[in-house]
Amino acid sequence: MKRRTFVHRLPVLPVVLSAGSTIALGACAGAPYVRPVPTRQGLSLPTAELGPDGDAFVLDSGMERPIYVRRADSGGYTAVLASCTHRGCQPEPVVDRLSCPCHGSEFTFDGAVLSGPAESPLVRYPVEEVGGEIHIRLTERSR
Repeated sequence: MKRRTFVHRLPVLPVVLSAGSTIALGACAGAPYVRPVPTRQGLSLPTAELGPDGDAFVLDSGMERPIYVRRADSGGYTAVLASCTHRGCQPEPVVDRLSCPCHGSEFTFDGAVLSGPAESPLVRYPVEEVGGEIHIRLTERSR
């Protein structure tokens, strides 16, 4: 069985977030999905909502793909749009990188291309942590 077929056949598990909303996740999901609080300049979420690896997929209503947020080894946080620049599939965190399950592109956690077929980095967002809250600025995007 091909990996893609296997992944599509995985059961879906409901997960209840602290805010009381439920999001369905695949059985092999690593990073939690978190519903952020919209702000004037972007999105905000408590650092307590991050998974054990200091990461999360941030998904708000109206977003086609989530933003992947991760605590950087050097301190601070990175935030990238979880949409592969090759064909738009959602890369997933695998050990020390983001890996696209569709065609094998790999990216660093801050969006740089490690291997193709993707040629462009993931869209990055400025992110900062203030008083136990992570703020993702959506008005500014960089590549």
